[in-house]
Amino acid sequence: MIEYDNIEDPNEWIEEAISKKHIKYYEYEHFSNIEKIGFGAFGKVYRANWRNKEQYLALKSFFNHDKATTKEIVEELKL
Repeated sequence: MIEYDNIEDPNEWIEEAISKKHIKYYEYEHFSNIEKIGFGAFGKVYRANWRNKEQYLALKSFFNHDKATTKEIVEELKL
């Protein structure tokens, strides 16, 4: 079980969540029709098709990928 409280290393938390299949991981090369739809304090948001499917997914690009940003990603994923 992944410990959600008191996360010391957010990168390790994300890697563990991916390996335990709590989070799906997609290769960037499988996305198409990438279109910027917004931005925020941490980065930009895009919508894109995955493997040429009709369904859109959201992609996020971060301005700075540091420990604080990674912690914010973990907090968002916990929601």
